[in-house]
Amino acid sequence: MEGYRYFDLVRWGLAPAALNAYFTYESQFVTDVTGAHFTANKNEKYPIPLEQIDLTQKNGKNTLTQNPGYN
Repeated sequence: MEGYRYFDLVRWGLAPAALNAYFTYESQFVTDVTGAHFTANKNEKYPIPLEQIDLTQKNGKNTLTQNPGYN
């Protein structure tokens, strides 16, 4: 999962199946991924910091909106 592999999986639409299978398999051997779960349509994008949203105002309205799933 190093390098660009994660972004390839997201772009190809394979991320939920591949990452959840990886978490299930690896949780048998290590504890750092125990209970991990990839949620489709949320975990593909990172949340935008609220400070950045607040800094992008034009005429008193925010021009930047939060990514879906991170309200």
